[in-house]
Amino acid sequence: MSLLIPNRSDRLEELVGTAITDLDIPDVLNALAIERYQDVGAWLDEHWAVSSDDGVIYPQGSFRLGTVVRPVNPKDHYDIDLVCRRDLLKESTTQIELKRDVGAGLRAYVATEPNGQPTCDEGKRCWTLEYRGEPFHMDILPAIPNVESPTNAIWLTDKALLRWQPSNPVDFATWFHARMREAFLSEREVVAKRMEVEDVPDWRVKTPLQRTVQALKRHRDIYFAETPEDRPASIIITTLAALAYSAAGSLYETLIDVSETMPKLVEVRDGVYWVANPVHPAENFADRWRGNPVRARNFFDWIEQAHADFSGYGVDDGVDRVLTKLSESFGEQPAKRAGELMGLNLTKARDTGVLGVSGAGLLGLTASRSVPRHTFHGDPPDPR
Repeated sequence: MSLLIPNRSDRLEELVGTAITDLDIPDVLNALAIERYQDVGAWLDEHWAVSSDDGVIYPQGSFRLGTVVRPVNPKDHYDIDLVCRRDLLKESTTQIELKRDVGAGLRAYVATEPNGQPTCDEGKRCWTLEYRGEPFHMDILPAIPNVESPTNAIWLTDKALLRWQPSNPVDFATWFHARMREAFLSEREVVAKRMEVEDVPDWRVKTPLQRTVQALKRHRDIYFAETPEDRPASIIITTLAALAYSAAGSLYETLIDVSETMPKLVEVRDGVYWVANPVHPAENFADRWRGNPVRARNFFDWIEQAHADFSGYGVDDGVDRVLTKLSESFGEQPAKRAGELMGLNLTKARDTGVLGVSGAGLLGLTASRSVPRHTFHGDPPDPR
């Protein structure tokens, strides 16, 4: 992190970037989650090796996309979504049989008392591995290949275990990462230099698009804190954000541009709201809005508020006022983190005697008068 904040836009960029970075899953938990699902995957691979049907476990959703967001409530768990694909033909099994088959494998794994001592619980669509003393759980969705579609397409079970649901999380992730490829490669070089290593794990690199998705998801969670069942789905937010992303500008500029453009990308086909799956256009991610206009209104009302809130960061000059707005958008802890790091930077700059206030009242390097010390809990005192 730089020592000096040369102008107002850089100061704002650093505040916003630090607050959003605080939403990340900690590196140690990210690494542990990878270790856990790789362990269960390796065990099941060997367990099913004697069968021609075999199986594979891989992540989907935010964990695969690099857009995981820390829960608003510290007591809540990270929800890590995995797919367990059994290589069966759709005609050779039923959803109930497939779910039982995957459940039997997972329960056999748990019976070996692996690291983390997980328990295995059954849900409507999936199986959940809960790890004792670890702040995450893994929802494992049974799946089979969709041989009628591209290589990575799959069929998932639905909640009623009646209709097969098409999905393709692997190709969706490939599409998502392609939308930010140049930014990813550039950022990886920066991270590699900072870490002084050549081989940087992909999960350590975060682009403006990924950070924007994280910011949108956290703002959504706070906006719908009292009615979480009304929240727009993460897949809708992620898809629209990626479509709106222009791969230009700073993180803060991306946040503003994307939140402004997203609602314009929702289609209406024959009177039906439509957010097409970019790797399977016949699938409508907004299908649950059909016949329920409240869900659509919730999305449009929320994204309008998110854009207004994000735009509002740049209106005020006072650091304390920006931090208050960040707290309203992302929660107290991310705003506190931004204030702590920014306060440290500004203190060091002030101690060197190079930080001052311009005639417009903005913190910067060129000054007509010195800046008095303060703690950023309120406006700086008037030195006159």
